[in-house]
Amino acid sequence: MKIKILSILSITFLLASCSGDPNAWTEERKQIIIDKCDNEVFDCDCYLKTTMEAFPKAQDYNTVLSDEEANQTKVDEYWDKVYDGCMME
Repeated sequence: MKIKILSILSITFLLASCSGDPNAWTEERKQIIIDKCDNEVFDCDCYLKTTMEAFPKAQDYNTVLSDEEANQTKVDEYWDKVYDGCMME
C-alpha cells in the first residue's frame, strides 16, 4: 500500500509541475501515466484511457489522488475501472 501511495504522490507532483493548462492532458502528462503503468499487469493504453476518462481534467487526477482518504469513493471507483478493464489476461 505504501508503494502505491508513493507512486501516486510522485505522479501527482510530476503532473503538478507540468507547465500549461492544469486541466489539459498534454502529451507530457500522458507519458507520465504510461511510464507509471506496470505493463506486466496492465494494458498501458487502456490504463491511460481509463485514467483520462475517470479524470477528464488532469488537475482532478492530482486533487483526488493526493488525498485518497477524503476522496476514497472516487479513488476506489477509478481503481475498480483500471483493474476490471485493463488487467492483462
